[in-house]
Amino acid sequence: MGKYLVIAALAVVGLFIFGFGGGKSGLVSYEELQAKLAKKENFVLLDVRTPEEFAEGHIGGSVLLPYDEVEQKAAGMLPEKEKAIIVYCRSGRRSAIAADALRGLGYKDVKDFGGISRWKGALER
Repeated sequence: MGKYLVIAALAVVGLFIFGFGGGKSGLVSYEELQAKLAKKENFVLLDVRTPEEFAEGHIGGSVLLPYDEVEQKAAGMLPEKEKAIIVYCRSGRRSAIAADALRGLGYKDVKDFGGISRWKGALER
């Protein structure tokens, strides 16, 4: 009985972390991001990984703002709160945190791509 309670509790926690959190921003698909880049749409592609990860390879046109610096530096780097922002990291955890932080700072159109591992195109170095 106790084992089932633990499994149920983990399932509920998983829903809160992965199920409900992703619904806030909606996950941008690879095809959608690729189309926006190809059309040169006016949006910010925000890489919230570390400078070292960014240097190893990033999606072309992205801007680096490590997720743990978003609250301190967003206003200076992203002055237009109405402009669309698509956030990504390595796996999707940091991008979700950064997207929530940006929304909390008043940014109106923030979406999450998730992890760079979802990107099928070439990376810039």
